Amino acid sequence: MSDQQPWSKKLPKGYHGILKSIDNFFQQTYDNIQDNPLFLAPIPVNIFEDEKTFVIEAELPGVEKRQIALDIYRQAIRIQITQDERSEIIDETKGITESRGHTQVRQRVIPVPFIIEEQNVRASYKNGLLRILIPNKRKQIPID
Repeated sequence: MSDQQPWSKKLPKGYHGILKSIDNFFQQTYDNIQDNPLFLAPIPVNIFEDEKTFVIEAELPGVEKRQIALDIYRQAIRIQITQDERSEIIDETKGITESRGHTQVRQRVIPVPFIIEEQNVRASYKNGLLRILIPNKRKQIPID
């Protein structure tokens, strides 16, 4: 063999299949990792409170109100965003229609430092800003 050949040509014949399967494994992993919720952008939130209200603000640009779900737990609020993408490709010359769909779900759980009374929680969504208002039930104990 000549030294001018690429390194892959110098390998014994059986190794080419192994290298191709390793390459395919990493390519498929890369393609699928983008759909994993662990690697999605987190939902940015700003949390603040005063004496009467505990406020959670979530920035959700480009999200429609119908895509948002709020769940109230004993001491937490879960914000869930579901985004559906559908596309259809029509090839009239071949008479083929191809439909594709993709659903992406992002969520964030925000702990609250007191027990939440569900009936008193208020939420509004305007101009990409979700605002959740919870009556502040935090009790401070004086230290002697």
